[in-house]
Amino acid sequence: MDENEELDKMLSRDILEQFRAAWLQDHGVDFADPDISILNADLTGLPPTALHYGEYEALAGEGADFGRRLVDFKILSEVRPLPEGQHSFILGAGRVPEADRAIEQMGQWLRRHLGS
Repeated sequence: MDENEELDKMLSRDILEQFRAAWLQDHGVDFADPDISILNADLTGLPPTALHYGEYEALAGEGADFGRRLVDFKILSEVRPLPEGQHSFILGAGRVPEADRAIEQMGQWLRRHLGS
């Protein structure tokens, strides 16, 4: 999480820790628990999954790790990091050509694998 903290304009470790504390509200929770962390969960039976993340976001490493786990579990998936993309880069739709292209790619993949 820390490797991109200076590149991510939306998230920081502090903000993510605040989100996690608000979500879990239990100081005794094991953050590695598979019921808490999808990175440690059994992905068997997961539906086709499109994973797009920004290479500059604080969670890019976790995105890449999740992408590898999808492959390990043989989940039909598309994993696309957006070069220089920020967290929630999709919010640039209609203003950032790279976000528009990513949305188009997502739509094509989802229609192809989940139906229209």
